[in-house]
Amino acid sequence: MVSSVVDAVESEIASTRLTEISTGSHLFKFIGYSSNKGIGVGKCITSDVFTLGGYEWTITYYPDGNSSENKNFLAFYVTLRSDGTKARVKISLTMPSQTEGTPVMGYSSDAVTLSTNESWGFLIKREEFEASEHLRDNSFTIKCTVTVIKNSRFTVLTSNLHQQLTGLLEHGDGTDVSFNVSGVTFNAHRCVLAARSPVFMAQFFGPMKGKVNQSIEIKDMEPSIFKSMLHFIYSDSVPDLEEARGDKDASVALAQHLLVAADRYGLERLKQLCEMKMYEFVDANNLATTLTLAEQHNCSELKAACIEFIKRPEVLAAVVQTEEFEHMIKSCTTILEELRSKNDQ
Repeated sequence: MVSSVVDAVESEIASTRLTEISTGSHLFKFIGYSSNKGIGVGKCITSDVFTLGGYEWTITYYPDGNSSENKNFLAFYVTLRSDGTKARVKISLTMPSQTEGTPVMGYSSDAVTLSTNESWGFLIKREEFEASEHLRDNSFTIKCTVTVIKNSRFTVLTSNLHQQLTGLLEHGDGTDVSFNVSGVTFNAHRCVLAARSPVFMAQFFGPMKGKVNQSIEIKDMEPSIFKSMLHFIYSDSVPDLEEARGDKDASVALAQHLLVAADRYGLERLKQLCEMKMYEFVDANNLATTLTLAEQHNCSELKAACIEFIKRPEVLAAVVQTEEFEHMIKSCTTILEELRSKNDQ
């Protein structure tokens, strides 16, 4: 997001200073709250490094506070990790609502300047947090939003390449290939598909290109899923995933189907977006299906997170009662051995 602020300058020559504002968010889900509680004052859990606004950051969580004065509090901090730099930022650390009507918990800063390894954060009283709806299934999620403020003398129009490409798809201008998906026809552009997907590249421009029909039948995929995948190929976004956010089951189901489609066509970014969505909403009811898909489609991080989640006795007891668990142990026989091995450690 880019906005402009004009400052008055007392000079014979009119001048403006343009302020560029870049905002991004990162979700970090903490699983196993009770197992980390009591690890000791000053001991922390730190997220992997992530990038927002062109800078690298981490989220640090102190389950028992970061000093003896706040040992009855949970402490959360965002730290600037980019080397040798300073950043003028506004930071928000919140816990998104997990149930309808639950207010967001957290704090936001005014504009602050951080240097490398400097942090901003907040404390929350443990009893208040544990009584809230933000702790569910022994896990919670922190949303970190960083707004980077930079001064510049010029502005550049925001790229609308994705809108232009999506317009080509929606209006059908210049399409040269069609897909039949369960009776629904989708028209597209070979070059765009090939540029985004190694599978389409091989299909349209590889050794077998002369044998590819003008109309291609797609099997084992719902039209709505193929449509969402096409939209991602042209726009690099999946608005359907965000629109379904209010309906947890719909959001998870869409992410599961899109994960399969993304893996089928080598769309790694789409695959990662689906993994994140499935991870965000993982619980005892959908864990077996999520773990099965993670195993079948080589999602190592998602698989590791699910196995860590299912290690807890109360979660495992709930998962084994689901029909999806029976399907998982039949279709992915190695997972059961891994679960046994992890539980024995």
